[in-house]
Amino acid sequence: MLMIILARLQPLFIGANLQRTLPSSYILQNSVRFNSSSSAQQATTEIQKSLQSFDQVAEQAVDVTSQAVGEASLQFGYLQSIGLAKSWWWPPELIQHVLEIVHVSTGLPWWATITITTIGIRALLFPLYVKSSDTMARNSKIKPQLDAIQEEMYTATDMAENQKVMLKRKKLLADNGVKTRYLLAPVLQLPLALGFFSGLRGMANANVDGFSTQGALWFQDLTAADPYLALQCLSAAVIMGFMKLGGETGAQQFSPQMQKIMLVLPLVSIPATMSLSSGVVLYFFVNGLFSVLQTTLLRNKAFRHKMGIADIVKPPPADPNAPQKGIADAFKEHFDKAKKKAEKKAEQQEQEQVAKKLAEARRKNGEIKIVRRPKN
Repeated sequence: MLMIILARLQPLFIGANLQRTLPSSYILQNSVRFNSSSSAQQATTEIQKSLQSFDQVAEQAVDVTSQAVGEASLQFGYLQSIGLAKSWWWPPELIQHVLEIVHVSTGLPWWATITITTIGIRALLFPLYVKSSDTMARNSKIKPQLDAIQEEMYTATDMAENQKVMLKRKKLLADNGVKTRYLLAPVLQLPLALGFFSGLRGMANANVDGFSTQGALWFQDLTAADPYLALQCLSAAVIMGFMKLGGETGAQQFSPQMQKIMLVLPLVSIPATMSLSSGVVLYFFVNGLFSVLQTTLLRNKAFRHKMGIADIVKPPPADPNAPQKGIADAFKEHFDKAKKKAEKKAEQQEQEQVAKKLAEARRKNGEIKIVRRPKN
């Protein structure tokens, strides 16, 4: 038993004696090596904890860059600095100025800026459409008389007769309170629409800061075309809606042939606009939607009475026995009438020139005096 205990304690004594016999330099060298290895591991751990990963740094860099880009378009004069909005008189550049003012002043994203600007400009034009709707309604009441006078103008043989017919037409319009200048109100929409179209297309092509990220719903990129053609279909639907209700003023009376044309044209616009940027087609949709709401309001009897607008007169029903004309026939009839009108106008102008020459010749002949010499 004692031998077994001594055998187990022998390695401990040998280790202690070996430590006493080893030189101190050897022990110090090994302790330094152990301490240096542990210090290196500790430093590596601290570096891994203190340094961020490369992915986190890249994400932060992207965020900072995006923030800087977003702030660039929120400065007045930014569009001019990239070659846009150079003047205030050309419609596309004027619209770009207005869009920038709204965007910077409100801080709204670009899709909301386009929407608010479109609605604001259409609201400013609304009083003119009220006047135009009243004029068209009054004009519809006397349409049979106007058509008869128009036929008289076509059949007039000389300038004097044509002037009599024109005076008759002018008196008829004045007696019924029709002011033809208000009939041109919807025409004002044309330069504005062209301004929005060209202005937004230029901004999309220039890749204005925020245009590629500040869309909405499924069209986040306003510089790219709508991949689903949803905006194009919605735009065609609202155009068909307000044309069926009576146009921008709610009082326009279209012939059956013209109604067919107005239903076909919006459908044709879908493939025609499929490659346009979402920013441009968004304007088409918002503008068309405002037109539907405006037309609905102008067709409301209570609103018309409150605003003093004349009631809309429904056209007489078409004769069911009359031959039905197709779209091609309607175009041909319209072209023939326009051609006859132009020929009649040219003929009357020629007669007027001849009459002026005869009057000038008579005036000169009347001024010739016979001078006799006095008698001596």
